[in-house]
Amino acid sequence: MTADDHPRADPSPPAADVLADVAKATSLREGREGIATVLRIVASDGPLALRDLARLVRMPLPVVSAIRRELETLKLLERGQGVALSATGRAFARDELGLEAPQPEPAAPGSPARPPRARPADDAGDTLDPVLAPLLPAMETHLADGPKVDVTLDQAPCTAETALRRAFAMHQAGALAGRRILLIGDDDSLSIAIGIVARALSAAPRRLTVLEIDPERLAHLERGAARIDFPFERIAHDMREPMPEALQGGFDVMATDPPYTLPGMALFVARGIEALAAGPGLPVFLSYADLSPDDRLDLQARLTELGLAVLRMRPSFNRYGGASILGSVGQLIELETTSRTASPLAGQRFDGAIYTGEIRPRLRRYRCKACAALVPVGADQAVTTIEALKEAGCPQCGAHTFERQRGGKKGRGG
Repeated sequence: MTADDHPRADPSPPAADVLADVAKATSLREGREGIATVLRIVASDGPLALRDLARLVRMPLPVVSAIRRELETLKLLERGQGVALSATGRAFARDELGLEAPQPEPAAPGSPARPPRARPADDAGDTLDPVLAPLLPAMETHLADGPKVDVTLDQAPCTAETALRRAFAMHQAGALAGRRILLIGDDDSLSIAIGIVARALSAAPRRLTVLEIDPERLAHLERGAARIDFPFERIAHDMREPMPEALQGGFDVMATDPPYTLPGMALFVARGIEALAAGPGLPVFLSYADLSPDDRLDLQARLTELGLAVLRMRPSFNRYGGASILGSVGQLIELETTSRTASPLAGQRFDGAIYTGEIRPRLRRYRCKACAALVPVGADQAVTTIEALKEAGCPQCGAHTFERQRGGKKGRGG
């Protein structure tokens, strides 16, 4: 056998291996197809700001950032005026993915990354319906008065535009005018958006009740209700406790933006079911994170166990001001009750973990910029959040400026 008879090693791995390797390196639940999706979006719409890329591929921003780093290491992506394919990346997209990747358009020095040319049909977009545009200042005024976000409660208030669009979606579904509406948790101030939209469209609900655990959020909603002259019930309640007897069966619409964990979601929805009247066809609106296919299947299984039927899933409908872990977007799921809808927790207290910090605790360390002391921060530490640490100050010197110490394993879950 001559040297030429020996099989030659391929100097570059096949596309499937590259995609699989990057998916494995980033612990991506979408697998190699998720990496291919990133490359396809960048090929068609790049260069892109990282946040825009996260919205388009419907993945959390930190995950997309990790994918970008891996693809940059492989010389498939490059940075300039945003995330873009390199010359090697364009050849890879053409030869291995079968894409006709366009050549990058020259950009003026210092100009921002151009916006994506296309978005998924249900993405929140950048403009409001003409009916809602005049209502935006009132909603923005209310949100400007909001309290600090409590990350231990998975708070991540949505934007003013999203709150109005969500209320308008409820109106379009026939779930506002004359309805008895229950909101389970309301750090998004959907109740205020409902008041603003209902008044503008002459679609006032018969009853609107908010259950919320955070007293500062309740005070914020009280100020908002007075400002827009739209009274509604506000009740302090921990969803781990059963639905108050006076509310059971008293509503025909329920909406919730629950903790971004499956146990938290299932608990909030189950409590809402306790408050809904019996019978099929009642509207339920669930705002939740955009998910990988496997996590989405788990979510649907939980909803099916509760006896709810999915009417419409609207990915990337919601935008959030500070939820970078979610890519600042999430889906709106429209459901309806069936003859099999029931809460497995009716009348029972729930003692399990429901918030992200409880289910997936993370220990972070911050170095004081004044004295270099290292302070651990986490759900099981004396200081649970960086916001609390900044407010309290360094335990050694009292300074309020800190630097995150990188390291440790990051995870993604649902």
